[in-house]
Amino acid sequence: MYWKEKIMQTYHALQETGTIAILRGWSCIQAMPLVQALYAGGIRMAEVAVDNLDAFETVAKLRKIWDGKMYIGAGTITDEERCACALKAGAQFIVAPNYHSGVVSLCQKNGIMVLPGVLTPSEIQAALAQGCEYVKLFPAGRMGPGYIRDILSPFPEAKIVAVGGISADNAPQYYAAGAVGVGVGGSLSALVDVGDWESITQQAQRLVRAFRDRSDKR
Repeated sequence: MYWKEKIMQTYHALQETGTIAILRGWSCIQAMPLVQALYAGGIRMAEVAVDNLDAFETVAKLRKIWDGKMYIGAGTITDEERCACALKAGAQFIVAPNYHSGVVSLCQKNGIMVLPGVLTPSEIQAALAQGCEYVKLFPAGRMGPGYIRDILSPFPEAKIVAVGGISADNAPQYYAAGAVGVGVGGSLSALVDVGDWESITQQAQRLVRAFRDRSDKR
């Protein structure tokens, strides 16, 4: 079926690069050079944080411009209404800061990859029980790599994407603890503000390299 092929392509992008770039607070025009720099560095997934109505338009425009090259998703999806708007805009994957069973169900019905936000063992268990292949551990930076190592002991099947306080500098530590991917946003903001696209490409390269080094060691 087409939706199965579609969702597997998104999974493949994460499995190949391990990195989701988080775009927060920028219009499509502002985001364009950022996405170009990320793409040049090897990142293939960009999450637009939809914390305002204009962000849905950004999702739609970026999806059209980068179709076939970059997977454009929507983040900060806290409820079903926001999820429905993101899917209508063309989001290819959904990321949430919280675990919401309705959001997970809506994504599953539409054949869209979803990363629900989890922190506690109970949230992780609930997401796994609902069939989520990946979960977003947030805020990972507050908990540290050791928390991932500890949580994987009772939940070895959990595929954890660490988000919150992650950068090219500390990503290897989270991979060593067992994370299968990272979401990165804040560490890119200062570089975007000054238009240092070359440094963003270099950061992207480091993030992808850290993921592949992790993969090679396993």
